[in-house]
Parts: sequence; C-alpha cells; structure tokens
Amino acid sequence: MKFCRFNVTLPSSVALCLFVISTTSSSDVLAQNGQPASTPKPAARITQALNPELDHILNNWEKAGDFTKKLEGKHKRYIYDHVFMVEKWSEGEFYYESPDKGRIDLEAPSNFTEGQKRARNGKEYAIQKDKPERWICDGKQVFAIDEDRKEYQRLPIPVDSQGENIVDGPLPFLFGISKEKVIARYNVTLHTAETGGRHNLEAGVIHLKVKPLWQQDAANWQQAEVMLDARSYLPTAIRLIHPGGNVETGGNNETVYVFENVTRNADQGIVGVLWKGDPFDPRLRGYKELTQTSMEPTSIK
Repeated sequence: MKFCRFNVTLPSSVALCLFVISTTSSSDVLAQNGQPASTPKPAARITQALNPELDHILNNWEKAGDFTKKLEGKHKRYIYDHVFMVEKWSEGEFYYESPDKGRIDLEAPSNFTEGQKRARNGKEYAIQKDKPERWICDGKQVFAIDEDRKEYQRLPIPVDSQGENIVDGPLPFLFGISKEKVIARYNVTLHTAETGGRHNLEAGVIHLKVKPLWQQDAANWQQAEVMLDARSYLPTAIRLIHPGGNVETGGNNETVYVFENVTRNADQGIVGVLWKGDPFDPRLRGYKELTQTSMEPTSIK
C-alpha cells in the first residue's frame, strides 16, 4: 500500500499505501533511473454535475477528513487473478497519523488452510496465502519490508510530496479529501441497487463508484468502489479493478480490502506506547538493507 505520492504503475496487488494503502513491490516505487518518479499530471478535466445527495456526502466526507488526526484498524485483503484463477489472501493492521505518517502490515490469515478452492462466477479458484510484508512511511521515506527474507528498502520521498501531499497518493480514500479535489480527480457516482450496488443512505451504507481522471490513477486502476459507514464516514471496504480486461467482470485482476475495528483519533496512552511502541518505527535490527543507492529527498520541481 503506498502512503506517498509517486507516479508509478502498481502491480495487480494496491495503491492501500495505506491508506492508502498500496501493495506494490518496492522496485515499482522508483522510476527507471532509480530516482523517485515525478509529480503526476492530471488528465483532461471533466466538470461533474453532482446530484444533491452525492454533494451532501462529499461535503461530509471532507469534514470527516479535516478532523482525522489518527486512524487505525484491521483489514483483510483479497487479490483476484481472473486469468490464472487464483485468490491471494492476507490480513493485518494499519495506522495513519496526520499529516504524513502511515503503516500497513500484511501477513497470512490466521488458521489458513493450504489447498483451499472455491467457485467464483462458474470457475474454480485456488486460494493461496500472500507473502508477509510491511510498508511504513515516516513522512520522509517509505520502508518496504519483506518479512520472509528479512530484507528492506528505503525509498526517499521528494520534498514536494511530503507533508499534507500524502492525500495525493494513489488511494486517498481512507483519509477523506476535499470535495474540490475529488471532483477534479475522479468521476464519482452513487452505486445504487439500480446499478448493482448497495448504496442506501437511510440504511447507513454509502457505496460509491469511482473512475479516475488523473493519468497517475488510471495507470494503477480503471475503476474503484468505495464503501463508507454513513455515520462515521470511515471506510468499510475498497475494491480496485486494475487495468486490463472487462471492467464489468472485474478485469484481469482486482484487489479488495475489507476494514474492521477502524477507530479515529484514538488515544494510545502510556500503556499502549509501552506495549506496542511507535507504529512508525520499523525496528529493522537483524534485517538486511537492499537500497541500491543512498538518495536524499529532493524537490520534484
């Protein structure tokens, strides 16, 4: 899950950093010359006419993001490969601290049974556990950590992309961003029962269908679905359909995140600090660093 703004193409895994949350491999975060990629450029702007209900939702979502200083919870991630008919499962925890810190942990589901299969859309999919990894952003750099190999890479963040620009990452859906930026960056519609969705504001369910207008986003996913709790405006699920294939049938690959026990602005307290420590400290003693060159963050202008 990538926490920070890089103009890269993510593999079929996620853009969740956290929160975004991104599931790219560490090598994909760098441009071909080994330097952090440049600022993403928006595609042609399209002016959207918002219906009153969607306008109300986007206003409230922006307000929720304004007072979100901390966010943490648990998540389950499902990656679907519709070409080779494979599902990869993982689960873990995530953390966010305003304005620019994030973390996502991924590991095999507890009590996972090897050799599972299940039918999906008339086809049999093999279920596999995904590899354990961590992505941690301390505001200045991203640590991409391979838990199996006990190896990591440090990826410096361009100065212009630090701080509050974290919301310009590939998946800002966890943060809550300004309505103005949503309209400029995405084509958003309500995904109601008439379109096959579950949106029902009276029942407390917000279900949005999102299509990218920025080239940066379109390179990573062709359509997203975002589900929010209508009372808290916290995410309950995100679905990403990646480039390639028919979007109506899930494309060639898709990634789904399901969020649980999400809390906003929780006070960790002294006991929590002593017990769990700083979630943005990667604690890499005993790990091997694979960063090819030591790069200082620079301006991307």
